[in-house]
Amino acid sequence: MEEFQGVTSQAMNEQKAVHSRLLAGIGSISLLVGGIGVMNVMLMSVMERRREIGVRMAVGARRRDIRLMFLLESAMLAVCGGALGAAVGVAVTAVIASVSGWDFAVAWWTLPLGPGVAGLVGVAFGLYPAMAASRLDPIEALRAE
Repeated sequence: MEEFQGVTSQAMNEQKAVHSRLLAGIGSISLLVGGIGVMNVMLMSVMERRREIGVRMAVGARRRDIRLMFLLESAMLAVCGGALGAAVGVAVTAVIASVSGWDFAVAWWTLPLGPGVAGLVGVAFGLYPAMAASRLDPIEALRAE
């Protein structure tokens, strides 16, 4: 009987490892897709706010000020999305656990992990739009309609 327990335990550990790798892969793809979404939103924001960027540069804003403005915006967009996703994930998991009669506990360190990683992804994918915004010529940006 002890041999059977050992085989079952080993099989369960292997199954857990497979599930962990599968979930990590799905999470990585989700982060990539989310990052591309943030980049697209920020690129549209740069295109729509060309005039604002031109005015800011004309009154003395430096390239790094414009870059920082768009980086902070992309980071906040991603952090808010990550926080909302973490809250919805915990709520849905709590409801499913309650309906199924399972115990439910959340490790405290996992709660800031979602928004934190999302913020890093937002900064990474917001870098290109921020650089594009900071490279705009103020005169051309003011002419744009």
